[in-house]
Amino acid sequence: MSTPCLKTFWRYPDHVVTNEAQEDKRPASRRVADELQKLIDSGELAPGDPLPTYRQLAKEHDVAVNTAMSAVRLLRESGAVTIRPNAGARVSDQTEDVDVAEELGRARAEVGELRTQVQHVNAKLADLEERLGLLADRAIKG
Repeated sequence: MSTPCLKTFWRYPDHVVTNEAQEDKRPASRRVADELQKLIDSGELAPGDPLPTYRQLAKEHDVAVNTAMSAVRLLRESGAVTIRPNAGARVSDQTEDVDVAEELGRARAEVGELRTQVQHVNAKLADLEERLGLLADRAIKG
């Protein structure tokens, strides 16, 4: 029996899986978690939206139910979803987790840095204008 080439397809009752999926070295739970994270990042799954059930995820991604559960736990650990007993997993509202005082401090620091940069640019601009004035005077006298 020969080894299948990269473009070979294996047929299963409900879908087709290519060799590409088998060549991905990430654990299956990480692959499923990454796919779900893409849906969250794109807005297809918005804050408060429920994730598919573990069984649905397992079927959709051709993995075991325990693997689907592990994928959702990975997302919970990253803060992307919350899991409630008997209520399932939902996309987290990341804006609720913002520390207002911390964000305000960061914004003030950034404004301070920008002011400093503007002061430096203004000083360089004044120096350049002075040099241009001197050169213009020389050109007129010369």
